[in-house]
Amino acid sequence: AQASGRTIPVWKAIVGVNVFAHESGIHADGVLKNPLNYEAFSPEEVGLPRQLVIGKYSGKASILAKFREYGLELSEEDAEVIIRHVRATAIQLKRALFDKELVYIYEDFKEGKLE
Repeated sequence: AQASGRTIPVWKAIVGVNVFAHESGIHADGVLKNPLNYEAFSPEEVGLPRQLVIGKYSGKASILAKFREYGLELSEEDAEVIIRHVRATAIQLKRALFDKELVYIYEDFKEGKLE
């Protein structure tokens, strides 16, 4: 891409930077259980990371896995509360959430500000 001066679309098959980004609840859960469910090859083979995108379509498995990445273990009940607020925030913002926003939601939850 650099040699030709053309940019690669982020969702371009095999080489786009978002090709291994998963948001949909059932899709992300399937990838977490067995990456071969949705990935024909490992993202590392093409130098890309696997990403869990957290937004309005995310499910509980994604929330649990994402917070594990942060070193936080949530109970299933806690994840249910947090996912409701994640979805509402993503809908309001009309986009997936950044890690910092997820941490803010978690902090609000721990302070008892979320029900």
